[in-house]
Amino acid sequence: MATSVDTKPLPVVQPPRRRRHPVRTTVIVLLVLVVLAVVALVVGDGIFRGYAERQIDTDVQHSLPEGVTGTVHSRIEGGSAIQQFLHGSFDDVLLTSDDLRIEGGAASARVRVHGLPVDGTGAVRSATGSLTVSQASLKNLAPLDAAQASAPTLGSGTVATSVKRTVLGVPITVDVTLVPSVRGKYVHLSPTKATLRSGPISVPGTTLIRTLLPDGISVCAAKYLPPAVRLTAIDVRSGSATLDLVASGLDLGTLQRGATGSC
Repeated sequence: MATSVDTKPLPVVQPPRRRRHPVRTTVIVLLVLVVLAVVALVVGDGIFRGYAERQIDTDVQHSLPEGVTGTVHSRIEGGSAIQQFLHGSFDDVLLTSDDLRIEGGAASARVRVHGLPVDGTGAVRSATGSLTVSQASLKNLAPLDAAQASAPTLGSGTVATSVKRTVLGVPITVDVTLVPSVRGKYVHLSPTKATLRSGPISVPGTTLIRTLLPDGISVCAAKYLPPAVRLTAIDVRSGSATLDLVASGLDLGTLQRGATGSC
């Protein structure tokens, strides 16, 4: 005889409910918003930085002195360009040019500017830089013409030229080697060696130097530079010369007018 077994329905097991973490959700949302804000700020600052650099490039190129042509590239360095702009000046701007032409000769420049006013007026706090010129840019220097000297040839630490004179009614040509140095506003060329190249007379080199160039040759560097820009050093190598420059309180209006100093 079969025995009946009471069967009961199995209890329904409900899946555990996920506990909500409102604090964690809020933190995640805030982090996402912060990341998005930072990305937007970086992108926006990059766009503004590029625009400001292009404007600086244009302004500098329009302010190049007479006889100087070429393109200039600027880079605003340091923190946020927007924040620097709101403070009224760019803290650190690097200006470079590799295709300058000065009096028809090749040249290049690298200048670092501190405290560049954003509105293009007022004065630059300070600047340092270097200008490299080829010997072709120096072929028409007035002091050399006045000394009846030929266009210079730049060597390792020296400047060579030829001087044509008439001594006791006899035309002679003398090859002279000079050593450059900075003397205040001037680049001074001190003769160290002279050799008679043509002429019927025989004269010792030291006597030729004392006779032809008793005080050497002085070139007024300030005449080729904006006011407040000072020459600190010169390095002459084969075919080129590099000039180190410093400036403080350089007025932008003076630069835009293309004004230069004097000796």
